Amino acid sequence: MTNLFKLTAVSSLVLASMTLPMHAVATDTIAVTEQNYNQAAAAKYMGNWDKHGAEKGIVHLPALVPAGNKAPVVRMNQDSLYSAAIAHADKDGFIHVTIDEFENESGTQDVYTSVHILDENSASPMYKVGPGEYSVKIDTDFAFIIFRAGVEDKSDVTNALAAQSRFHVDYSGTEEFSPQGYVAPNYDVAQRDAMTKKLKQEFLEAGEDFFYVESLDAADANNGRQMRSNAQGWGGMPIEVGVSNIYRNTKQFEGSVCQTTTFQEPDNKYFTSITLYDAAGYMLDTERFSINSYEWDKNADGSVTISFGCGDDAPNNLETNGEDFNYTVRNYGASHDVEYDLFGGRELKYLAGGAVNPDHK
Repeated sequence: MTNLFKLTAVSSLVLASMTLPMHAVATDTIAVTEQNYNQAAAAKYMGNWDKHGAEKGIVHLPALVPAGNKAPVVRMNQDSLYSAAIAHADKDGFIHVTIDEFENESGTQDVYTSVHILDENSASPMYKVGPGEYSVKIDTDFAFIIFRAGVEDKSDVTNALAAQSRFHVDYSGTEEFSPQGYVAPNYDVAQRDAMTKKLKQEFLEAGEDFFYVESLDAADANNGRQMRSNAQGWGGMPIEVGVSNIYRNTKQFEGSVCQTTTFQEPDNKYFTSITLYDAAGYMLDTERFSINSYEWDKNADGSVTISFGCGDDAPNNLETNGEDFNYTVRNYGASHDVEYDLFGGRELKYLAGGAVNPDHK
């Protein structure tokens, strides 16, 4: 039996139909280098959300994120409905957010909720799960704030939609110190795109785990691994067992053959998911490109088999439509076993001819 595990980010068909307000961009062009790539990546993705008004109020996405490059951020998924905001720190450098308690509204059930703070350095100083009033000091003027409302059944997002009303952001820092809102630094787009393409390829070739830091003062901040992670999957967080998420990714696999992986289900506190991506980091545009532990079927011994391009009769089959793919395993409230990578799962077994692919061990 092979074992498994690997990576987060935001949602929606609604983005294509939203009216885009004008947003500010600095005039002076900044060259993109290895020294500022993480800042350039943050400016790109924060700028994407700024276009939708996230600097003025929380943008709630009422639909699951679309497959393909219609998504506003790479490595997005359908595990949650997302809400996003951009806010300026207060006079002491703090960001303040709230998740209200579940009030058992008629016809709704409580779901997984979390809030994730990223700064303009692509660092992640805070990830919290569940109701509470949270504050965190950031190293930059603005923060990007992501709320998640968990989706257990992709055919019914009623509970997740209800949870979005429980999310709140304190915008008083923006009103006091930057009433004009967030102004995205004007990094050279061609240079950033070229470096992103290079780093994405290096990430897949290395077959390494995603790596994120709490601040620029953290060990290994601004190293090549962090840059590659932000290129292939911007918006992750450092590991905090039982609270934050661990994202693990695979190399590219051939999509034209039936392949499977089998693993013991990890003891994550909340849930686990697997999502298929293309080489650019966007979800494969197929009928079924993701699955989570709420919905997958277990084997008689309690293990889980995931099939890739094997047909509807195969256990927990994800469709590739013949397209080469990599996949991310997201561990929500990751366990110690997942932290120490005891589950593997990056190995796939070819069923055609029964041969094991030696290139992906």
